[in-house]
Amino acid sequence: MKQKLIPIFAWILGFSIGFLGGAYIGLILGGTFLGGFDIYAATGYEGYELSTYAGAIIGGIVLSIIAYKSGVKLGKKTTNSK
Repeated sequence: MKQKLIPIFAWILGFSIGFLGGAYIGLILGGTFLGGFDIYAATGYEGYELSTYAGAIIGGIVLSIIAYKSGVKLGKKTTNSK
């Protein structure tokens, strides 16, 4: 039973870290590079807000996939060692 829960916990942890990390990186890069553009007039959002949202979504998806795959490998490794 523990081997089946490892990928699920890895996915949850990876999604959480990816979401927060992606949002932080998006905020830093968006504030740095998109601050000079007048994106607010066209979208109603500031550039750093859009990059924060995009970074959070992309980071959450990418890191959750990576964490799930590593969790599956870890689950197989613990199963084979017994």
